[in-house]
Parts: sequence; structure tokens; C-alpha cells
Amino acid sequence: MMSSFIRQIKAVWQRENSLILASKWQLSLVTWLPIACMLLVYAIFSQGIPRDLAVAVVDQDHSQSSRSLVRFIDANPALAVTSQLTNLAEGKALMQRGEVYAVVQIPRGFEKQIYLAMTPEVSTFYNAQYVLIGKLVSSNMAKTFATFTAQIDAVKTLATGGHIALIKGAVAPISTQVNPLYNVSTNYVPFLVMAAVPALWQIFILVSVLLAFGSEYKNNSQASWFQRADGVVTSAVIGKLLPYTLLSIVHGLLFLSFFYGYLSMPMQGNWGYLFLILVMGVLAGQAVALFIFTLTMNLTQAISMGAAYSAPAFAFIGVTFPAESMPVLAQVWRALLPITHYMQLQIGQVNYGQSFTMLLPELLALGLFTLTFVIAVLRIKSHHSAGQVDE
Repeated sequence: MMSSFIRQIKAVWQRENSLILASKWQLSLVTWLPIACMLLVYAIFSQGIPRDLAVAVVDQDHSQSSRSLVRFIDANPALAVTSQLTNLAEGKALMQRGEVYAVVQIPRGFEKQIYLAMTPEVSTFYNAQYVLIGKLVSSNMAKTFATFTAQIDAVKTLATGGHIALIKGAVAPISTQVNPLYNVSTNYVPFLVMAAVPALWQIFILVSVLLAFGSEYKNNSQASWFQRADGVVTSAVIGKLLPYTLLSIVHGLLFLSFFYGYLSMPMQGNWGYLFLILVMGVLAGQAVALFIFTLTMNLTQAISMGAAYSAPAFAFIGVTFPAESMPVLAQVWRALLPITHYMQLQIGQVNYGQSFTMLLPELLALGLFTLTFVIAVLRIKSHHSAGQVDE
């Protein structure tokens, strides 16, 4: 019995391999295209840490102190003073054209107020529509102003006869120590790329399955497909999925090996657990794809549904926006995406080295997705038995 089941799966698998090799598009989809997309995403963010974000300065004081502040801003590695303007209207125009991300206004009397121990107000206007860039500009501008102010306070302390040992206490009476534990350098690669690549990977998993099954019904070739499995639908489905399962696992391993092997990104966990997570992620994605297809048994409609389901996944992963702060509907949608559970597992294993016990809840969640295989197979059996073909 088992040998017959394996023989049926093998026959369908061989047929599917031939179909893949006969279609340039299908072959590209399951071989080089996912790798090319991964490398493209990495190339976009390969610099890792943003540098020289364009800033314009409106210096209305033209004093030695104001020029010194401009030099401090330009010396910050994340910022670059690209324009010195005469009024804010010019800065607004530059920002609207996307030529600068921030405009700094140094008021008249800046140096005089410093000497009179007053508090001059330096205004910074930045484009918060670019959330990440806006945050970087804001934080680095605050650091620059703090450094500049500390230098002024130090000079004042010395000028009034204070001992150099008292400068630190006068400038910063409270000492703080902030230690980032993960992604210490605030690098974009482990932050954005390691979320974007799995999101793209999930799309390729879904599309490859939808195309494989949808093409059979579009071309009315399901009779030949089932014949290879001696009419056994379960064998036909497993044999058809097998090449895509193996190739998707290979792609996932290539992604992980590239980032945590070749690029030597920090890896705190167990490669065995990571491989298990990878396999579960592939099976869960394929199960959902097959279920989506059986809802319509139509290639075009299934592709549309699959795109609507998987394309926005990156926004729901919880990397760029905290999942706990999402509204209830967004959290429900997030829970219905296999990639969100996969990312929770990957982050937990790579960053924190979580034990198997801690991984188990999310692994079970991925396991629940695979149960949709049963529903999908039953629906295909029903269509096969009834001889119904939807085009």
C-alpha cells in the first residue's frame, strides 16, 4: 500500500518537473527570480546605515556661533548641510521638491543671546511623512544640538573660573547609559531587509502553487494529472506540490545562509530549529495557497485573491510598526498570515536564541495553517468526483 502511494507521488512529481522545465516563466519563478529579488532588496539597503541626509540651513545671525553650529550639523555622519538659504520659504520649496529632509533656522541674535546666558531657540522643520528618515533626522539633530550646547556650557564654566573637573558635572549633572542589545549599529539590513525578504519569499510560494494548480484547470489537463496518480487525489496533490516545496526550502536556506553565513550577521540561535521553522513556514504558505485556489478553482481569480492576501503582509509583520499598537482588525488580519508567525519565530531564534518550548506556540500556529491542506484536498476530490471544471 505504501509503495503504491510513493509510486503515485513519484509519477506526479516527475510530470510536474517536466511541466516546470517546459515553461520559462514557471522555471524562472521557482529558480532564479526569488534569488534575484532578494539580492535586489539587499542591494537597495546594503549601505546599512543612512548617511548624509540632506539638510538646509537658514542662518539669520551670520555670527561665529551660528557658523559653528552649522559645522556641528554637517559633522554629524547622518546629516549633510547641502544648502544655506536666506529665508524659510526657500527651505519649504526644497523640502516639497524632496531635495532636503529638514530645514534648520538659526534666529537673529543667536550669538548675543548665548553670551547673555539667555536661551536662543533654533527651529528644525523636518519631513515626518518619511517616518524612518524623519526619526533619524530628529534624533541626530537633537544629538548635535546637545553636543553644541555642552561645548558652550563647558566654555562658560572655564571662563567663570571653574575647574576642568567640574565641567562634566555642570554640563551633564545626570549621567545616562543606554545600551542597545540587538542591532547595535541600527543597521537597515537586519531591520528592514530581514523582514522584506521573507515577505517576498511568501509571495513566491503562494504564486508558484497557484500557477501550478491553476494551469491544470485552465488548460483542462487535470485528467492527465490525476491519471499519473492512478486517480488518487491525495497522491496527485502531494506529488504536484513536492517540487515547489523542495525549491522553496532551498530558497529559504539560501536566504538564511547569505545573511547569517556569508554576511556574518549575528545569529544567536540553533540552525536545526531555524530549519524546522523554515519548513513549517513553506508548508503553511503552500497550504493557504492551495486553499485559496480551491475557493474558486480558477487561475485568474485565485491569483487576484492571493495577491490581495499576501502583498500587504510586510505592513502586518510588526517590524516597522509595533503589532500591539495595531487596531483589532489589523491584528486579526496579521494572525491570518503565515509569514507573521514565521517572522516571530525567526526573530526569536536569530536574535534571542529561544528554546524549543518558547518557539512552540508559534510553531503550533503554523501547524494550524497546514490543516487547510485537508480542506483543500477534499474540495479537489469533490470537483474531481463530480467532473466539474471551472475556467
